[in-house]
Amino acid sequence: MLNRRDFYHQNIRYSFHYHKERLNKLNQINENYNKIKRYFTEIYNGKIPNEEFNKRKTPRISNFKIKGIKKAFLMSFEKKLIRSEKIKKYDSNFLLSTYVEDVYNNYRKSKIEKKPGHDPILKNILIKDKHAIAIEIPIWRRIQNNYITGHIDLIQAREDSIKIIDYKPEGHFLYSLPQVASYGLIFKSIFSFNKITCVSFNKKEAWEYKPEILLKEIKDYLIPHRINLNWEKYIQ
Repeated sequence: MLNRRDFYHQNIRYSFHYHKERLNKLNQINENYNKIKRYFTEIYNGKIPNEEFNKRKTPRISNFKIKGIKKAFLMSFEKKLIRSEKIKKYDSNFLLSTYVEDVYNNYRKSKIEKKPGHDPILKNILIKDKHAIAIEIPIWRRIQNNYITGHIDLIQAREDSIKIIDYKPEGHFLYSLPQVASYGLIFKSIFSFNKITCVSFNKKEAWEYKPEILLKEIKDYLIPHRINLNWEKYIQ
């Protein structure tokens, strides 16, 4: 059921997996999934710009973060976004969080002292979650003669909607919101889906938001603070 291809980008292994059976079922319901199916197949066959992923000078989407603002100010802004329902916050009962806790419990039972990394957690979700279709997905975009590259942790899919998901064990999701929202906006620009949301999660909590929050609420908040919006030219 799982197709796998490992990529080594800047000496880091990324194990791309996709669930072929689930994707085929979705494609029978919504033909827009055919383009995603072709995309995953090309990745599985190694048809990605590896040289760009390995260039040190190529901008990486994972570097799109909020920097230069004190934590207390960001926490206050986060609460405001949650109150206004621009961001939905979930507790540890959120399904993705329970999958993470399952892996932690298995590590404890097996007396494995180290904390589980991305690989076992994401693969556990891909196997168990009926809506999960792929993990560690390479994504790139060419802007004139320049590329940006990245890897989406997890994609969930339903009949007419997509969730772009990022596992953040360290929490502080708002710092990395530009990264995850950029994934969502780029994915939306490539594929024919209007209903795209983003999720950042760990074993304790999760946050869900539309990627467009980066273009309005986050931008409006950061401009008066004179923060460099280094992602902006890549997502318009």
